[in-house]
Amino acid sequence: MAVMTLEEIKKGMSDKVFGQIVDIFLRESAILHKLSFDDCVSASGGGSTMKYKYLRKVLPATAEFRKLNGKYTASAATKQECEAALAIMGGAVQMDRVLNKTAGKFDNLAWQIEEHIKAVVSLFHYTLINGDATTTASGDHPEFQGLDSMLAGTTTEFGADKSIDLSTITNLKNNADEFYEALMLLVNTTKADALLMNTDMIGKIQTVARILGYKTESETAFGRKVVSLDGVQFMDLQNYYTVESGTAVANAVVKKGISRTIGKDTSATTGLTDIYSVKFDVNDGFHGISLNGSSVIDQYLPDFSKPGTVKDAEVEMIAATVLKNTQHAGVLRNIKIA
Repeated sequence: MAVMTLEEIKKGMSDKVFGQIVDIFLRESAILHKLSFDDCVSASGGGSTMKYKYLRKVLPATAEFRKLNGKYTASAATKQECEAALAIMGGAVQMDRVLNKTAGKFDNLAWQIEEHIKAVVSLFHYTLINGDATTTASGDHPEFQGLDSMLAGTTTEFGADKSIDLSTITNLKNNADEFYEALMLLVNTTKADALLMNTDMIGKIQTVARILGYKTESETAFGRKVVSLDGVQFMDLQNYYTVESGTAVANAVVKKGISRTIGKDTSATTGLTDIYSVKFDVNDGFHGISLNGSSVIDQYLPDFSKPGTVKDAEVEMIAATVLKNTQHAGVLRNIKIA
């Protein structure tokens, strides 16, 4: 088993163009900086199914006192056998060799590749939260299971029976302490390294952190601000874009504007969102998986010196995410932000 991050994979590359492509992935995704990939998946039985089987810790063992000559009640830590299928994500662009020759200072192919990388990153983000392993994605390839369904009904799903209102500055100030307490329960229970949320929620949580005096900032190698709370990084998973009838549609990866009937309420509360927490650990937490010996990301660039008027270029990511321990990921539901 080789476990590596994309940053570590990039260091071993001799192909400078490929290294630049990995840099774009890292620049577009905070979570890909932290996520380790276990590259041990191979096609089972020589077939087309690429599955990763693992044991997920569900319940811990228990201990107790006993009297002299007494016996302990037998108990056992519980693990659940799980599996995840690798997902193939990518995009393609076609370029006429004349357009490439006359590109001048503007490299249209490089720009198209970068735009497709952004699309792959947003699809990966969307699936790691919202993926449903029981459905079939585009091209008859299964999605991998996302955190939203993975955490539903678990002991680390918090706030399911009550909303916290941060929709206005007044409500935010009044409820800042209640929200912080709920957030820290999520963080401490899951031993979180990161909180995954949408752009609107990260604005609210930054305001709460500033009001309570807990906000800290640093910078990545790309100069991006890293905001954290007691060492736990805020990760904005941004938008997943689709094109409908020629118009771009932005869908928040961590959904917002959700309407839910909470607890004993008879009417739905609107403007809700959720916050997810993860601990990055390939042995006992949340991590990525990839093909055996794979670099996770592949690029296929054309050779314009060869015959053929129109060339194809593709970028591809073969990966999925898994959770080895249900105590090392969680979700805080029903934060009202609108």
